[in-house]
Amino acid sequence: MFYVAKMTDKMVASILLGIGDDHRMKEPSTIIQFTHTSNAQMYSLLKRTAAKCSHISHVYSIGRSTEGRDLLVIEFSDNPGRHELLEPEIKLVGNMHGNEVLGRQLLIYLAQYLCSEYVLGNERIQTIVNTTRIHLLASMNPDGYELAASEVEDSSDPELSNHEVNIVNDTRDKTDDIRSLLQTRCGGRGRNTFMSLIWCLVAPETYAVMKWVRSLPFVQSASLHGGELVVSYPFDFSRHPQEERIFSPTPDEQVDKHTLPHTHYASDFIFLHSAKLYVSYTLL
Repeated sequence: MFYVAKMTDKMVASILLGIGDDHRMKEPSTIIQFTHTSNAQMYSLLKRTAAKCSHISHVYSIGRSTEGRDLLVIEFSDNPGRHELLEPEIKLVGNMHGNEVLGRQLLIYLAQYLCSEYVLGNERIQTIVNTTRIHLLASMNPDGYELAASEVEDSSDPELSNHEVNIVNDTRDKTDDIRSLLQTRCGGRGRNTFMSLIWCLVAPETYAVMKWVRSLPFVQSASLHGGELVVSYPFDFSRHPQEERIFSPTPDEQVDKHTLPHTHYASDFIFLHSAKLYVSYTLL
């Protein structure tokens, strides 16, 4: 398990950063049109990419958003649609918040890049795809994106574009301190259990991702955010009254430090803490 974690970390770094062993950026042999992509364009582009590389890729939906939009995933593997024993499963998620489009666009470009480079015979990309099963959810919050895109030119308040269409915020959905909302959303019906919280409180987008995570043995994941100097720490929601002053490590603390060396985890934590900023990073 530890070996797999080390191997997939290098693969994720290669996928996201496009770096080789010499840590120098290399010029891609394909040219991607860097243009803003609407929801309709995103769906069309991902489907066309999967069709172009049908031998290594396919698209599937993990569910629908509050307003009925598909949560579309594009997968890359030498055997798409099938889990292979000991082959690492990796997922990358973008656009958790409506106005965070950087991660969304990066994953759309990444899908095109993996397809084109594999077809062109890029040995490095072929090795990554042939030894890893990669899942890209470019937009976890297509409803929030649609709302943010429609208002971005009409508002000077940046917070108005950080949309969650449902009452529950997708980022905080995964904590257990939302039990107090059970009375409001469920009218006091049912037992105060974990399943009650899921059915009464969790946004459909979050519930879809929760089911997705349980359906496949993902060994490493990343959620790409943008717009703030902040990293989301897995246990960043304490019941202690002085939670901002107390370090709350996860059981995987040492693994997190080992698998993300490029984030300068320890030094960044100290720097951001001294600057009185919320500190962390997330492995979903």
